[in-house]
Amino acid sequence: MKLTKFAHACVRLEKDGTTLLVDPGTFSEDAAFETADAILVTHEHPDHIDAERLRGLDAPIYTTAGVAAQLGDLGERVTVVADGQAFDAAGFAIRAYGKDHAIILPELGVPCENIGYLIDDAVYHPGDSFTQPDREVHTNLVPISGPWFSVPPAVEYARAIKAQQTVGIHDGLLSPVGLGMMKRFIGEVAGTNYLGLAPGDSTEIS
Repeated sequence: MKLTKFAHACVRLEKDGTTLLVDPGTFSEDAAFETADAILVTHEHPDHIDAERLRGLDAPIYTTAGVAAQLGDLGERVTVVADGQAFDAAGFAIRAYGKDHAIILPELGVPCENIGYLIDDAVYHPGDSFTQPDREVHTNLVPISGPWFSVPPAVEYARAIKAQQTVGIHDGLLSPVGLGMMKRFIGEVAGTNYLGLAPGDSTEIS
């Protein structure tokens, strides 16, 4: 399986001639929307979903009720999933984890529902949360910036999930200096095998 990182939180997975797209948002390059056999969306914030460009793709979408409401005109193309659910998406085995988006400010409460996705028991994308899967993974995608982000829970999350490698995502707000700092914290300090992929870079998942 091949993983390609796009800007911010978007990744594409390819295997056996099929393509799975995760969190193609408004920050994502047009190249992310060129092809998809299925799409996973973790939550309804625009940096994770670009509804207009998604309408240009003819692929099933698996997501939360909030996102489904935004995409109501797509009808049966959209399937609502929930924590604990297992399903197949274009030949990829998916497990859904969690319910809540991380809190940005206490007085605002939980912003919206958020679902993390474990893909083929190999790649885990948490969306905007530090919800952990219940098993080891090959590649753990770690959010490294954002209004809700802080370093201590990110390091704890990276340490807690047993993974062969970690990849930083949710990085659209970071300068090169910030990217370097997060690589140190999530890699060296957390003690993980950190892979700092730039948009367009790929890695093979065995």
